[in-house]
Amino acid sequence: MDPLLAVAALSARMLAEVARGSGFRTVALDLFGDRDTRRAAEAWFPIGETARLVIDCEALTDALRRSREAGAEAWVAGSGFDGCPELLAAGAEVLPLAGNTAEVVARVRNPALFFGRLAALGIPHPETRCDCPPSPLGWLRKNAASSGGWDVQIARVEKAGVGFPAGGDTSGPAPGRASRIYYQRIAPGVAMSALFLADGRRSRLLGVNRQTVRPFGDRPFIFRGCIGPIGVAPAVQRTLGAMLDALTADFGLRGLNGLDFLLNGDEIRVIELNPRPPASVALYGKALPEGLLRAHVEASLYGRLDGIAPAAGSARPRGFETVFAKREWEIDAWASDALLQRTWCHDVPVAGTRIARGEPLCTVSAVGDNPAEVEAQLRRRRQQIPFVMEQFDERSSEGACERAHECQ
Repeated sequence: MDPLLAVAALSARMLAEVARGSGFRTVALDLFGDRDTRRAAEAWFPIGETARLVIDCEALTDALRRSREAGAEAWVAGSGFDGCPELLAAGAEVLPLAGNTAEVVARVRNPALFFGRLAALGIPHPETRCDCPPSPLGWLRKNAASSGGWDVQIARVEKAGVGFPAGGDTSGPAPGRASRIYYQRIAPGVAMSALFLADGRRSRLLGVNRQTVRPFGDRPFIFRGCIGPIGVAPAVQRTLGAMLDALTADFGLRGLNGLDFLLNGDEIRVIELNPRPPASVALYGKALPEGLLRAHVEASLYGRLDGIAPAAGSARPRGFETVFAKREWEIDAWASDALLQRTWCHDVPVAGTRIARGEPLCTVSAVGDNPAEVEAQLRRRRQQIPFVMEQFDERSSEGACERAHECQ
């Protein structure tokens, strides 16, 4: 029988599917319990409320205990643990964590320490500081405890007594934690990411991706998805490899990780390090013969990296993009079925789910012969989702009229 692995995240669908493709049986722990998440897993346990988009420590540890009792040998942490090393530490006391330790994540998510180490290692990055610059024009204000661009804003002048002085930020999902707010100068380049595997000393670059970042409401830099693998110049690939080796050795990184950077010509500027399996693993399900999550567990728990090499053959580029709700929806069985029937639609809500404006509605995916073809497919499929929901809305309205007529 295949081994059992628990995967935990705000949304665990992607990890559950990748784990299943790596030969694991899975228990999924997340906030949503989407239909395709439950389809990919043997069991699902909730670990927080969707309205808050925060993982609850007590719910997480309880779910991990239940996973252990079901036979799970380890667990993998995905999105939602950024800036929350205490969650990783609490979970690791219940079940072995396959991935970076709480101590490693705390170091990576400390802006002063992380960008200080980049400077010491000679790794280029945009000018960064932990206090608001006197003239904020051309600067961004970021939160290292967040992810997905939700807390990235254009920097503005902060009045005395207002703002987030170092050590005093009490905003966001973890009240009372020392400030993770920092400021970064806007730099030119295309938003890119690198997926890599590490064993604490060495790294293996698995692929380079182009990120999709667009505004949503008053948030100007929301991560929507990515396309990859993207071909880059040999010089860029060599430079990336050297950077990843240096970061792996310096921070003791293990397992699957993601590096976000700006690419301007052949010049790389590092933006962020995600010390966990990033969303781009969805693009590389067949990149390694043994499977991504199998390699992640082997490298994390046993330090095994030798012999791991990408599968032969040139992979076709793939992509995905999150579709956010522009209005409030209550999903019924018809709407849920209509989304699930589209094989390129993922993270499908179960019937009865309420989705507020601005929350993720679903994810669309595509594969093509080149990145431009993938991008065009994603655009077409993204634009289909509102029509599906309008059909659902019209059906609901017609049903309401019929019920009203029957009551007269």
